Parts: sequence; structure tokens; C-alpha cells
Amino acid sequence: MKAVTFQGKKSMVTKEVKAPSIQENSDVIVRITTSGICGSDLHLYHGGIVPEQDYVVGHEPMGIVEEVGSEVKTLKKGDRVVIPFNIGCGRMFLLPTRNGKSV
Repeated sequence: MKAVTFQGKKSMVTKEVKAPSIQENSDVIVRITTSGICGSDLHLYHGGIVPEQDYVVGHEPMGIVEEVGSEVKTLKKGDRVVIPFNIGCGRMFLLPTRNGKSV
């Protein structure tokens, strides 16, 4: 899959990266259709925060659920979701929508 990746200060490159896979029963894989860029991405770009090379950049995405782990009960393949930026615990809270309305 293609992703925007960090390559160093002021160096971002779109490149092929390994596609994600379900690792835990609570995982959800989302095909990203739109993603925002904000100030925290600029911290990376300007060198204020330095992640490892090839770090996949971008957050605040929207997309379509492609796959869910066996413990996921509130989402299913095909659901459209918005992933908020302010999640810091490592577990995502996805907001499912159907026909343009939250469910």
C-alpha cells in the first residue's frame, strides 16, 4: 500500500509500505480515503519531533473498515469511520456511520 513516510527533517516521501494485518482480536483495519495534516505533522517535518525513518505520517483520517478482529462488535466490514486525532492511549475509538449519519 502507499503511505506518506518520514525520511528526515523536511523530507517526506510517498512510498510502498507493508499492508497492515490483524495482530490482536480487538484490531480494526481501515482503508484510509482521506487524511488531514495539522500542526503535529509539521513538528515532524521541521525536526521538532524525530520519529524513526519510514514512520507513516498522517492522522485525523476517514475511511472504510476492511477487516475486524474477532472481539470487535460495534463495526463491520464496509462501515465508514472517522478517527479522531486526540486519542493517546494506543486504542482507537472509531465512529461508525451509515448513510452519512452516526450510528
